[in-house]
Amino acid sequence: MRKKYTVIRHARLVDGTGAPAIEDAVFVFFNGDTVSDDRLVYCGDAAGYDPSITADGEVFALDLADSTYTILPGLVNTHVHLSLELPYLPYYVDKFGDAYRAMVTYRRACEALLCGVTTLRGVGNADTSEIAVRNAINKGMFGGPRIITCGSALCPHAGHGHNTPRNVECSGADEFVRALRGQLAQGVDQIKLMYTGGLEGAYEGTMDIQMTEAEVRACIEVAHNNSKRIAAHLSNDKAIAQAVRLGLDSVEHAYTLSDETCRMMAEKGTFLTPTLVVSHCNDYLKKHGSAEWHLRKQAAAAQEHIRSCRRAVQAGVTICTGTDLLPSDPIDGTTPTVRETELLVEDVGMTPLQAIRCATRNGAELCGVLAETGTLEPGKLGDFLIVEGRPDENIRDLRNLRLVSKGCRLVKSNLPAITKQNFNPMMAGVPCDGGTFRIW
Repeated sequence: MRKKYTVIRHARLVDGTGAPAIEDAVFVFFNGDTVSDDRLVYCGDAAGYDPSITADGEVFALDLADSTYTILPGLVNTHVHLSLELPYLPYYVDKFGDAYRAMVTYRRACEALLCGVTTLRGVGNADTSEIAVRNAINKGMFGGPRIITCGSALCPHAGHGHNTPRNVECSGADEFVRALRGQLAQGVDQIKLMYTGGLEGAYEGTMDIQMTEAEVRACIEVAHNNSKRIAAHLSNDKAIAQAVRLGLDSVEHAYTLSDETCRMMAEKGTFLTPTLVVSHCNDYLKKHGSAEWHLRKQAAAAQEHIRSCRRAVQAGVTICTGTDLLPSDPIDGTTPTVRETELLVEDVGMTPLQAIRCATRNGAELCGVLAETGTLEPGKLGDFLIVEGRPDENIRDLRNLRLVSKGCRLVKSNLPAITKQNFNPMMAGVPCDGGTFRIW
């Protein structure tokens, strides 16, 4: 098949590396025989573009000069539960069995993609549904976001999340190791522990440390011996410091963090996904009928959560964007992924460029896919968005999503020149071996 090139002219380009925007960019990619063949060819200033690079194929040209459009990498959400069960959410996942749960998981993954999340990390999903969905997407059976899965999280008996099918309950180092190896046998990409109490439990506090040092040390050793990163739900500074000393790769939440612990995280290269949105959604929770105790705990955690994240930024900790909420769930006039990025700017004090890096490059690094996605550079797969405005200057322009492309395949567009409003994972007329998104 002859290459099909797409050349986008006169757009702004934010490449995800933290570099300033290119004001007049040319963006070039090609579609090969299969999705895995698709690659970015040129991402740079118009002055440096050589049209001869497309001489061996057909060219579709898109000119965005009529308005201010910015191209940036697809968003990466590093803290997602696709089988989340809450009273107000549709598609109750705990009532109709494993097969139904897999369909709900897939539906929610597609909804995330439509919101611009081209890569997500599942940090606790019931049974093997998320693994099955990941495998189907990777094989080109269906369209969907890139999924990095931890499978089911491991939690202590009566610990955080013990009453949900998303977790496997354990007691003692031997049981934790046995359960962890069970997750490895199912093909998970990373491992997730429930280390401390959290905001969502009526009979637990964020200062509770629910796993022993021996249990955590054993899990980290086995995960690393099998070349897997390991993350943990961690609410308080004491537990975070303990986990970081033991070699944990990724801290989730961190409602309290000291300067000393932040410095240690920066030195060891420990990632932080703060999920600020979960401590800053009181109105959202109230609207959906959350219990009064939950509202009180959430409100009490909010300000120190922000201060802790500021300390982490000042210390040089690598911050990633994750939400805990479903990526597509409406909140504060946008989606949780975008709102999380806004909070990094508006409350934590990052620049918009820094926050975009957190939501793209940093997340891809944590997920282990930075060689493929997370930044816009020649040779990469080409997960990208087009938004109207200048999100590197005004982070709220991320709300103006106009186009989603995953792996250089068109998912959704409401640009005047390309109208494809709705994503269909089995688009008629598109061969399965070429993926299920539309070639440009």
